[in-house]
Amino acid sequence: MAGTRQIPYWLFGVTTIASLATVIGPLALFGLSEQGWQLAARYTVRVSFPLFLLTYLARPLTVFWRTETTRWVLRNRRYLGLSFALAHTIHLGALTSYFVFLKQSPDVATLIGGGLAYGLMFAMAATSNDRSVKALKTNWGRLHSIGLHYLWLIFLVTYLGRLSGGEGGAETNALFMVGIVGSGLAFAALALRLAAAWKIRARRTLT
Repeated sequence: MAGTRQIPYWLFGVTTIASLATVIGPLALFGLSEQGWQLAARYTVRVSFPLFLLTYLARPLTVFWRTETTRWVLRNRRYLGLSFALAHTIHLGALTSYFVFLKQSPDVATLIGGGLAYGLMFAMAATSNDRSVKALKTNWGRLHSIGLHYLWLIFLVTYLGRLSGGEGGAETNALFMVGIVGSGLAFAALALRLAAAWKIRARRTLT
């Protein structure tokens, strides 16, 4: 099976271009400024989050909708996950540049919580290959399950934090809407995973 696996190299290309565009765009408009780096950090997440959701929901989607599209998502879950890691690493670069520009550091809770999320993400990316699956055996599944759900939690907490708004006016409303959409998608994704797990368990009980 490993020898016949088709790698969608175009996915990595599109991810790279989209992520870099969300960095270059704000910097082109606002220069190497606080606003430029802040927007770059915000917009890069809007590339990585959809990729995370597709990875998170790859199997549940096929439980309810068995289409060519959902089969493709499940078949390429590994590469969607790696594309997410690529996009989120670019986000990390933009976010780090923002704090460096401000000459500030994130609070301790953010450093610990976010640092653990990135540590798990990089561990998952490093073990997204057939050799690691065979070597780690059941521990591979534990690592990726814990990592996926912890990343889900970090996204949820981040988007819930947006509900408190921004600096005022239109930006407050925009951040609030981002929080509504992002947290709503996160909750919906979890609900779909739970529903899929229940449906699979019910099928096994009947058989």
